[in-house]
Amino acid sequence: MFVPKQSKIVGRAAARRRPRPQEPSQSSFVALVHMQQREVAQVIELIRRGLPAVFLKEAGDYFKLPTAKIRVVARVAETTAFTLARKAANLDAAASERIWRMADVANMACEVFEDEELAKRWLVMPSRIFSDAAPIDYLDTEPGAAAVRQVLNAIATGGAL
Repeated sequence: MFVPKQSKIVGRAAARRRPRPQEPSQSSFVALVHMQQREVAQVIELIRRGLPAVFLKEAGDYFKLPTAKIRVVARVAETTAFTLARKAANLDAAASERIWRMADVANMACEVFEDEELAKRWLVMPSRIFSDAAPIDYLDTEPGAAAVRQVLNAIATGGAL
């Protein structure tokens, strides 16, 4: 069967229209949550470069929380978030690490509960274990995240809290 060659111009134009493949961790907050192979060097580089500011909104959508709540956990001022989103810029390393921490703990919760919706609901519901705060409220610091991980480990293993 004879197939005519495309001209170089058409081929280049078609190549320009195709979206470039992105790293799974750069495409969306959901992809960050479901990142299976988390190599330490890759995560460190993502955090150092900064995650896209749009991850604040995407995290809110994922957890079904207002973006303002996610900004509080990520410790990003409203004006800063608005400016970065408008410029399609990245968050700084500290805020990126807090966003990554939310995704990492959400991933762990999904594994423990074996149900993504149940895991998200657990993360956003106030609990007596966390002094009537939601587990997600603890994710602004690493010691808080360690406490949430400890509770998730206890749930997974049937251990005492």
